[in-house]
Amino acid sequence: MFKLVLPLLLVSSSAFAWGGRGHDAICRAAVFLVKEEGLKEYLRNKPQMMGHLCNIPDFYWKSLGGDAAKHGNPAHFIDIEVIGLKVADIPTDYKKIVTDFTGKENRFRNDGVTIKDIPTEFGSAWWRADQFVNRIGALNKEFAAAKPPANFKEEQDENLPYNKLAFQMVVDMGLMGHFVGDISQPFHTTADYDGWATGHGGIHAYFEDAVVGEFDGDLDWLVLKQARTIKNAPYLKGTVIEKMKSLSVISNTEVAKILKMDPVTKPSELKKEHGMEIKTRAERKDASVAFKKMKPVIVNDMARGALLLANLWDEAYAKAGKPKIGAYKSYKYPFTVDFVMPDYYAIPAETKTEKK
Repeated sequence: MFKLVLPLLLVSSSAFAWGGRGHDAICRAAVFLVKEEGLKEYLRNKPQMMGHLCNIPDFYWKSLGGDAAKHGNPAHFIDIEVIGLKVADIPTDYKKIVTDFTGKENRFRNDGVTIKDIPTEFGSAWWRADQFVNRIGALNKEFAAAKPPANFKEEQDENLPYNKLAFQMVVDMGLMGHFVGDISQPFHTTADYDGWATGHGGIHAYFEDAVVGEFDGDLDWLVLKQARTIKNAPYLKGTVIEKMKSLSVISNTEVAKILKMDPVTKPSELKKEHGMEIKTRAERKDASVAFKKMKPVIVNDMARGALLLANLWDEAYAKAGKPKIGAYKSYKYPFTVDFVMPDYYAIPAETKTEKK
């Protein structure tokens, strides 16, 4: 029996959405769903790189500590119950959320505790994706002023201004993909992200990692195939934040469905004693049992994420002026990427210690 004792603090989810394999599958599938020809020309030979980049925010950034943890970790989710609104009613203006709800009661805890910090307690995944789309769009003027490589030598020159811009664009696209994938994972749209409030403690990792681990080697193909069947998706319309919000509405409705499929044999327990939380995880059947029921749900969730990601890649590429990035043919690989600080809420200057 697994027990976990924690201080009773305001701590939000920092779990990995989908785990490494899930994020990789979403981003690989998205490569083959983009519509902009100039972007397709480049990405079709880079699915492995995009899958890697989409995992950077989890596996590299989370290892950095400092600002990367303080400001980066909460950008992976939206804990909607904290402010007490339905997903569809959440404002798209982040500063308005900060102004309207800081100091208000945390509606998920429902014990009189007030919200001290919206970015930490509520999260910001929608705005994080929007930040990377904007970063790519901001390259427009630089691309227009830069000269594309004209020969083999220039194609391989990592220091050629045009090539540096192309590399930065693709890196930001990959990083953006992580947060789109996060929102396609239902438990990243709820404050009860690990099921402790409903007797399903431990469901997060079980669903996204153990059950996903039951897929054979065709996971990427299943996600791509399903994405191609989706028509008139509501989350492909509006601004970037509106698209992320629309996908969150759908993802959040999946939570109850998944909990019903969870093969719990003994519910989890959560006790509060002397300022501490004592957690005993739910006992459940092997992931292979849940896989039989959860497989289509997981494929569908990931397919929606891949479809939205491809749409946002196309949008960002267009905002950057549709540069001919296919002319850049260097083998430079982004094994690690500097942490990017969120830019959509006020951060005291003295805390900005990480590189931008």
